[in-house]
Amino acid sequence: MTKTLFYLIFLHGCVLFSHAVSGQCGYKATLRTNKDYCVGSALIVTSTHALQKITWYQNGRPVSTVTGTQSLSTKPVQIPIFLAVDSIHSDLGDLRLGTDDSDNIYILYDFHLLLKTTVLGKSSEIADITVARSDGTSTGMSVDAAGNVFIATWNTLFSRDTTLVWKVPAGSVSLRTPDIPSVMPVSAIPHDSTPASSIFVDCQKNIYLYNPNKGEMYRYTPGAATATIIENGFGSWANCSAYGWGYGAIHMDQAGKLFFRMGNSVMELAPGAAAPTVAVPGKCTWDYSRLISEFYLDGNDTIYLSGFNYYTNTAFVEKWAPGAAAGQQLFSFSLQKNTSGLIPITMDSHGNIFLGYNNSSVGTPGPNLYEYKRTTSIDSAFTPTDTGSYYAVVTDIQGYTVTSDTFHVNAPSTGPPSISIAATATSTPVCTPIRFTATPINPGTAPVYQWQVSGVAVGGDSTTYSNNLFANGDQVYCIMTAQAGCAGPVADTSNIITLSIDPRGSASVTIAAAPKTNICKGQSVTFTATVMNGSANPVFQWLLNGDSTGDDSSTFARSNFSNKDVVTCLITSDDVCGLAKSNSIPVTVSIPPVIQPGQIFTIPYGGSLTLDPVISGTVDTWAWSPGSWLSDSTIANPVADPPSTITYTLMVQANGGCGDTATVLVDVFTPLALPNAFTPNGDGRNDRFYVLGGPVNSVVETFAVFNRWGQAVFRAHNVAPGDASVGWDGRINGSFVPPGTYVYVVVMRFATGSRQTYKGTVEVIR
Repeated sequence: MTKTLFYLIFLHGCVLFSHAVSGQCGYKATLRTNKDYCVGSALIVTSTHALQKITWYQNGRPVSTVTGTQSLSTKPVQIPIFLAVDSIHSDLGDLRLGTDDSDNIYILYDFHLLLKTTVLGKSSEIADITVARSDGTSTGMSVDAAGNVFIATWNTLFSRDTTLVWKVPAGSVSLRTPDIPSVMPVSAIPHDSTPASSIFVDCQKNIYLYNPNKGEMYRYTPGAATATIIENGFGSWANCSAYGWGYGAIHMDQAGKLFFRMGNSVMELAPGAAAPTVAVPGKCTWDYSRLISEFYLDGNDTIYLSGFNYYTNTAFVEKWAPGAAAGQQLFSFSLQKNTSGLIPITMDSHGNIFLGYNNSSVGTPGPNLYEYKRTTSIDSAFTPTDTGSYYAVVTDIQGYTVTSDTFHVNAPSTGPPSISIAATATSTPVCTPIRFTATPINPGTAPVYQWQVSGVAVGGDSTTYSNNLFANGDQVYCIMTAQAGCAGPVADTSNIITLSIDPRGSASVTIAAAPKTNICKGQSVTFTATVMNGSANPVFQWLLNGDSTGDDSSTFARSNFSNKDVVTCLITSDDVCGLAKSNSIPVTVSIPPVIQPGQIFTIPYGGSLTLDPVISGTVDTWAWSPGSWLSDSTIANPVADPPSTITYTLMVQANGGCGDTATVLVDVFTPLALPNAFTPNGDGRNDRFYVLGGPVNSVVETFAVFNRWGQAVFRAHNVAPGDASVGWDGRINGSFVPPGTYVYVVVMRFATGSRQTYKGTVEVIR
């Protein structure tokens, strides 16, 4: 009996590009306290990743290191995917896996169907890369930390194959090829009979593509016209490219080294090197007793390798430490005879390992997903015995390191923090220097000082502030932010010192605003400066929050103010003092509510609906016009029951008079329906099977009819509901089908972007 060789290859792009990139690109480590901020209270570090090591620092000096424990189960748990194998989705399609930083699992199935699932088996379809079935083959997948999915596709529309890269944005639901953006031009990589098949996306969104059949590596920078070839043939290893099996794995570590499968080995290529070195040794040719399938690289450059023994029909996973001469086998498992194609492997941020395979008839048909759970434990608490600034440097289960935020630990306070200020003078002639000194009480550790002059931040983080440029009526104060002993940070504002500045015949300037300074966002205010005491040809400099605006005339106007902006004017003249400062005018800006434009509500004929328009901001008054067929035209959510489609005008207003106006369409529609029989006999009555009714702006995205053997007898895409001309006329290839029962699948896309699938049967009657 002849055995069939199954190539066990799973695309590294999807596997090790997910969490390896996630850890590389950073993750969160946050400090909290179990009680307060005092000596003797424990600090606790938490992270979105499982941790293996924590080093605590006091004032920049390491004071404690804790190493955790971990164990990996050798008995897998199956995760249900809930995908039915049907005439559209092949039961022999290959599989790719990937994870994001939220530990969602992504599955590229049968070259085109992208699913998202969790360890609880909650599955959803997020995209259908139909280009993979119509004109090419999806070969590689890379998932970033946020859940954006990048897919490499072999495209065969050209005389020679080329490589395309598609991006499925995070959060997508039932996305289809026309709506999936391509992120690399068709001509970025030369057309070739063996295009790149593996993909990796780094933290800067650079795309790396690897062709194991030719030993070629490309890097594509977003926005570029072409990709850069960074390696070609790999020197003396070029002959191994003949054993690339069409798929390879590619990954980059934190030092910029590229790791990839070449033949039956795993290689590493340092930046700028002319040839790679061996990371996992193996034969250049196929070794049927140990066929390398795929690998996953963690932050320590440890390789988790998936392999296959062709003779015993057994798969295995090995762990290879950097520079090791041999790997440690973690577990092995028997494959069912009908396992198809590749066995992908990936790891999530908690160190759990996932393996997948596809099977047609033994066990669970279709894609199978298994989890090898990792149990971790670490003491994440540290109790300071002295005051100071503390933070933690943590290393996650994959070897990636980040630094937490910083806590200031104090001794118990004798009272709350407070601050007062004093000045060397409060009533002076113009140009006289004045020095202000702050006196803090119970400031705790690392207090921060911010001086203010009439609402404008000035000076540095210091207990003193000096200047000789003040206007009459300027108010000076200081804000101290301090840790209140064992409590959290608090801010205290000092007493206010109001200055009396006498120009004594020197040039001075005052400003006024029009039409008002209490405005709605986007409204304009004009400021006008008036110079007194006859300075000749003064030079104006307008300041916004203490920074120059670049305006040098006697007026200044702007419409993009933010709330609490402060406007001031300086003049330079031939006066003895030379420089004068105006009064300061604050601007109060109210944010108007905004009605989301283009909102549509749909109501079946004879029904009613509570209108719930999307509006940002605070609303005090509502006005719907006309008020017909509304329960109340002055409330936020009236009940509407119009007999036909109607457009309402909605006006909203917030306290202070800021508001917005927009139209809201209420579409009254005949409910969507599909007949259960039709008679395609050419008599002009009930001759076509099509979608009836449907809300405004809805689209029949997919309309397919199948016979009893699963053969598609009719397909239509992106057509309008209610249009008989785009329905099925009961024919296939120009000939009428036999009478009988047929199965239909309809996918509707509504104006909101949501999709709904309808399935049923229709009887062809003659």
